Amino acid sequence: MTDDIEAFRAALKAAGEPWQQRGIRIVLVGFAVLVVAQVVSAYAMLLLFAAVAIIAVGWGFMITAFVRRRRWAKTHADLTLPDLPDVP
Repeated sequence: MTDDIEAFRAALKAAGEPWQQRGIRIVLVGFAVLVVAQVVSAYAMLLLFAAVAIIAVGWGFMITAFVRRRRWAKTHADLTLPDLPDVP
């Protein structure tokens, strides 16, 4: 039963993994741009707008990963995990 659970989790994770990793990296870049906007005062507003746009793109990637995992789970509903016994 443990092998089935591990295979299910690995397949579910693989369904959205590249999108999630890209999203996390892009959001981190956006936060780095926010830090630069705080330090550099010459182009602060431009950097602020760029950082918000970069963070929005990163969130878009993470939402895409969530939707792809959800879609995968719906198409593979027959692979649901077995019921676990009640805890005494």
